[in-house]
Amino acid sequence: MESGDDRNLYLRDTWRDENMICGVLPINPSSSGIWPSPKLPDAKANIDFWNYMFPHVQIIFLIVTILWQFFHFFLRRLGMIRFTSHMLTGILLSKSFLKENTPARNFFSTEDYKETMVGLLGACSYMMFWFLMGVKMDLSLVRNTGRKAITIGLTSVLVSITVCSFIFFVILKDIGTEKGEAVLDSFEIIFIYVIQCLSSFPVIGNLLFELRLQNSELGRLAMSSAVISDFSTSILSAVLVFIKELRDEKTRLGAVFIGDVIVGNRPLKRAGIVVVFVCFAIYIFRPLMFSIVNRTPSGRPVKKYYIYSIIILVFGSAVLADWCKQSIFIGPFILGLAVPHGPPLGSAIIQKFEPAIFGTFLPFFVATSATELDTSKIQSWVEIKSIFLILCISFVVKFAFTTLPALLYGMPANDSLALSLIMSFKGIFELGAFAFGFQRGSIKPVTFTILSLYILLNSAIIPPILRRIYDPSRVYAGYEKRNMLHMKQNAELRILSCIYRTDDIRPMINLLEATCPSRENPVATYVLHLMELIGQAHPVFVSHRLQTRKSEEMFYNSENVVVSFEQFRKEFFGSVFVSTYTALSVPQTMHGDICMLALNNTTSLIILPFHQTWSADGSAIVSDSKMIRKLNKSVLELSPCSVGIFVYRSNSGRRTIRETATNFSSYQVCMLFLGGKDDREALTLAKRMARDSRINITVVSLISSDQKSTQVGDWDRMLDLELLRDVKGNVLAGADIFYTEEVVNDASQTSELLKSIANEYDLFIVGREKGRKSVFTKGLEEWSEFEELGIVGDLLASKDFHCKASVLVVQQQQQMI
Repeated sequence: MESGDDRNLYLRDTWRDENMICGVLPINPSSSGIWPSPKLPDAKANIDFWNYMFPHVQIIFLIVTILWQFFHFFLRRLGMIRFTSHMLTGILLSKSFLKENTPARNFFSTEDYKETMVGLLGACSYMMFWFLMGVKMDLSLVRNTGRKAITIGLTSVLVSITVCSFIFFVILKDIGTEKGEAVLDSFEIIFIYVIQCLSSFPVIGNLLFELRLQNSELGRLAMSSAVISDFSTSILSAVLVFIKELRDEKTRLGAVFIGDVIVGNRPLKRAGIVVVFVCFAIYIFRPLMFSIVNRTPSGRPVKKYYIYSIIILVFGSAVLADWCKQSIFIGPFILGLAVPHGPPLGSAIIQKFEPAIFGTFLPFFVATSATELDTSKIQSWVEIKSIFLILCISFVVKFAFTTLPALLYGMPANDSLALSLIMSFKGIFELGAFAFGFQRGSIKPVTFTILSLYILLNSAIIPPILRRIYDPSRVYAGYEKRNMLHMKQNAELRILSCIYRTDDIRPMINLLEATCPSRENPVATYVLHLMELIGQAHPVFVSHRLQTRKSEEMFYNSENVVVSFEQFRKEFFGSVFVSTYTALSVPQTMHGDICMLALNNTTSLIILPFHQTWSADGSAIVSDSKMIRKLNKSVLELSPCSVGIFVYRSNSGRRTIRETATNFSSYQVCMLFLGGKDDREALTLAKRMARDSRINITVVSLISSDQKSTQVGDWDRMLDLELLRDVKGNVLAGADIFYTEEVVNDASQTSELLKSIANEYDLFIVGREKGRKSVFTKGLEEWSEFEELGIVGDLLASKDFHCKASVLVVQQQQQMI
């Protein structure tokens, strides 16, 4: 070829002209543009831009992303998860639909470097996925797992494999044979049912996250069981590959073992290197990770140098695992386990790499793995029947040996079936294992095709069934009366106080102090500090009364919460009981932690901070969290007891109840009573507050002209008047309440009344009364901005209303009967 300055820039990497093959070194991975270059005299030297390496791979990424997003747009409405869409994309681009020697097939699978590039990217995606899942996994979960999870995890794997081995090699020993000749290799049969009996933690965790079940009791049990099962998975997979290598290389037992380890690239030598690598990860790499954590100042990010060094080691571990004839995920997964999960190191790695890996590269890996599926290879009915029988029997065995121990531990039948379906779910691990076996020649193309179709069917059926048979919110259903109105006189008031930000601590303590705790009327407050889950796979729920040294280090962000509420307990010693908790969870499922804690401790009231934070003078909004607002609305819908949303504004000069005492003044509280069950619940709380001599309670009852002139006819109004009777007569023991009635005939008069008294009080207590029709608020719902506050609460909390008082909106427990 003629030499020239432009040759390396414009000539294709490899191009053919009849029998002549020309190559250009170094390879130019990127094209020079969409249009052919006019500088080259030979037109054949110009090629289409998509035939260059990077543009070609980018187009494949784009096609895969568009296709799986298109499928998921429809399938998610049927209850399916994203993995199913990834699989469908791969099948659509596979040999079954894109036949050999067609332009489309050549575009996705060619004979030059492009196929190697696609395979390399897919392998890196799978490797990084397992590394990130290892970082997310908390090894302490294994030590803290209860007997139920250990029994289910081990039984569903080890017993299932043992029973399947007995079935396939004793009872059905002729399976996979036709006329005495083996259609399926014995190792192929073992490979299928062993993978079928395993449960992978990343697969189970991803399923629970997509179904939003990880915070449910069933989800936590499944997570713990999957961790136990995953250790069995890793060990059995490594042993299976090792036995395969021993068989292939015909390594003899006995004294030859020593020679195998010392000389030659033998299985035992490679196994020894794996053991050395595991020891390196435990005794060298993990202490180095803790050294990085200790060197990182509190609240500061981890240096990028450390993160990039860890990633280099991860890639090196994958190369080492591949050289040892193991799956490439083994090395990265072990290193991931050695990285301390959570902040600062684990969170930094997850935040940096998870969006790209899970959003782009993982779908690419699943799709490219499924492209090897070829239905034209399915020709023998005996093969289909044999593989199908192995799959069905192993599924039934695993399902049975997951359900039985669950039932023996007293789990409900529905929950036991749901747990068995979760543990039987198949996803990226199984697809990667079958693709690994297909690549190494352990399974034939027809077997890989049938197994891939089975994974697709499994992932498409199980999630919708789980959504149908298991509803985690049903455990919060209120069949018993857990509210303040129906409490016995002088009974302990149990309150769950939620803390989202450190700014919520002081207002929450001030509100709890306003409930007038005393030895005759004690208050038990359960404080829950909610933190977003970053850097680990499973949610964590910790009681600080039972915490260990490790949990103290892990939840250092909760120190202010623990110390502040402990001081509150000491100041009201004998009158206040405080128990502090911290929950790490994803925002979509935080309501599960709140509702479960309230249910377990039979609380009568949950207090939630409002999602907006106001400035010190109460004149401007300084933060607005949509996540917190969505969480509050979820708790209102599912709570097993009454709920209060606290909109806090500091009132200059009289910020807390104690400061009013030092100023020789009173803390002014107004209870607006419009009628209804929520208002009756709010009035009950106001009555309790009135026992505190530092608090002045004013009950403003709104009444229309029609109500004043006509006789009471409906039951709801009779209940209102009965509760107001003691307040009107001011005959409550130890309480002093000022009662007034205001005649209001329409919503405009209600608004004017609220404006006139908005700045006369430090705190307003109102009922939410969602959906209740009232002459006092008719028409105002159209202007309501925050439905969770109700119409009156929304007016008082509105920035345009210029109210500088705090607002507590109360919703009575929504009972199922």
